[in-house]
Amino acid sequence: MADTFFSGLDDAALRALLERTALNGAALLTVGPTLHIESHSEAAARLTGLRPLERVDQLLSEAAVAALRDCIARQTPRTLYEELDGAEYRLELVPHRDGALLAFLRDDRASYDGSLRVLHAKSAQCLGALMSDIRRLEDGALSENLRKQCLRMHRILTHSDFLHDPPLTEQLRLTYCDLGKICRSEAREAAARTQTPVTVAAAESCTALVEPRLIRIALCNLLANAVSVTKADGDIALSLHDDGAFITVTVADRGPGLDAALFGTLLAGWQRSVPLDDYLALARQGAALGLGLPITQRIALLHGGSLLLSPREGGGSELHLSIAHLPASLADHNLHAPMILEEEFTLEEIEFSVL
Repeated sequence: MADTFFSGLDDAALRALLERTALNGAALLTVGPTLHIESHSEAAARLTGLRPLERVDQLLSEAAVAALRDCIARQTPRTLYEELDGAEYRLELVPHRDGALLAFLRDDRASYDGSLRVLHAKSAQCLGALMSDIRRLEDGALSENLRKQCLRMHRILTHSDFLHDPPLTEQLRLTYCDLGKICRSEAREAAARTQTPVTVAAAESCTALVEPRLIRIALCNLLANAVSVTKADGDIALSLHDDGAFITVTVADRGPGLDAALFGTLLAGWQRSVPLDDYLALARQGAALGLGLPITQRIALLHGGSLLLSPREGGGSELHLSIAHLPASLADHNLHAPMILEEEFTLEEIEFSVL
């Protein structure tokens, strides 16, 4: 039996209800069968910049346009995710007369729930290791083990805060640094913690305007992942390339190779409210369980770049940390952005506690 509750509410009650829900201030618009906008809310006008009688398909991705046409043709609601102006929205498509209603919704709560699933899984692992160590208090190495697990928990929690509330690029403590020097330093730290050879191909000097601590965190995450998947008879290669517009640091491993179809999920999975079993299934397919890749992607975005994946010749994966040459006007040493990690711990202690 169909739910007829809402059909029994008067218009004033419906309006009052909408004003008290998440739809209050949402970007809503309606389109006809030709995809011309018929009406829109003020929020939709601000978000899209479009007016009635303009076509909405000029704003949407090809996948969203196809879903919208399918919604209208089949008179069936559709849900998908769409990016506008650097922000991701849950786009609800609902049949409306002979066209459709489009609702662009921010999934802030669902994103947080998705991240909590990562936190719960990783925290449970760390706590399990701590409880196991507690039973061996007479062990002389106990204090070191406890410290390592606490550092892991510290990294997970602070990285999650950074993902949910990142600073703007203008808020970073940007300084001119030699990226070649940073790459060689981080490669040495990685090599000291594994029997796998770590080679570096980088110019003697490569100056760029960056937040050095964030760049080191990104490199530590990429190197830690490479070390974890590369066997002793393999090799890890770090290279640095500057094309004048972008600087790209590539970390190549000899692991089983990341599935390109899963890469987007690894970068954005923390934003999804998905069952824990589905997330853990990624780990069973060879994906790392954690926030390292999303953190690295966020750091790249803050530097005007991105994190890319390609297969490595001969087996393995290549992860490319691309950052832009930022304008000199952003170099301001008086700004103090909140940092991911506490200064009392060294970066190597925090990041390489995953090993």
